[in-house]
Amino acid sequence: MTASFTRFSRNGPDAPTVVTVILRPSIRLLQSRFRQILQRLVTLVALGMLFLWCPVTASAQSIEINRAQLEYADGGWNLSADFDFDLPSNLEDAVNKGIALYFLVEFELIRPRWYWFDDHAISATRVVRLSYHPLTRQYRVSTGGLQVPFSRLKDAVDFMQHVRGWRVFEQRAVKSGETVQAEVRMRLDVTQLPKPFQINAVNTRDWNLSSEWKRFSLLVPNEPPPAPAPAPAAPPASAPASSPPASGSAGLSPNPGWGMSAGPSSAGPLLAPAK
Repeated sequence: MTASFTRFSRNGPDAPTVVTVILRPSIRLLQSRFRQILQRLVTLVALGMLFLWCPVTASAQSIEINRAQLEYADGGWNLSADFDFDLPSNLEDAVNKGIALYFLVEFELIRPRWYWFDDHAISATRVVRLSYHPLTRQYRVSTGGLQVPFSRLKDAVDFMQHVRGWRVFEQRAVKSGETVQAEVRMRLDVTQLPKPFQINAVNTRDWNLSSEWKRFSLLVPNEPPPAPAPAPAAPPASAPASSPPASGSAGLSPNPGWGMSAGPSSAGPLLAPAK
């Protein structure tokens, strides 16, 4: 603070003197107080955002990713993955009452760059819908143009957990010899729920199903893998039927799953196992 004094004398040195004191705030002091107030506001805002965000992320039910890998087939790369989760009782009741659940399977292809942020070259998302039809008493899993009915909810959920032959990017999107990073995750899309359930999903753990991002590396070969050999001709009707081929690749569950492109029987050799 600074002060200035003004002295007035009318009748000589023995007369009363009037002194006026004017206080002026220091600029440095104002700047210091302004910084303190600003820091307190930033802290309060950060704590408020953390308070609102933590109930959703910290209490989310876990979806495990047991396996994820890329396979080359017909000029492109297909994703195969195995997820593992159980529907909480609240979600089971909602499905049985006719409420459809929408799950998102998200894929990212990333090029690491040491000099800047990583390049998210490709993003792909598939919506998998789980619903129940009371008239037919069937559960139905729908994704893209595929619709598969099931008589039991457990079988429908098990089918959703296995991704087979989902075309995520073409060969021309990557360069021969480069190493890229792939990420995949699965989560329940609560924004597709009816409004009352969206409110419950904010603070209810059962309504927040999500997995962490699983990252693995892909070394793009210099030459595309050779095309698989054509399938042998079917045996005569009198011959005994041979055992069906396994539907899974190395490390994958043999259970069937959904995907837009051909299954593992037409896929090339496995080139990018999860790490």
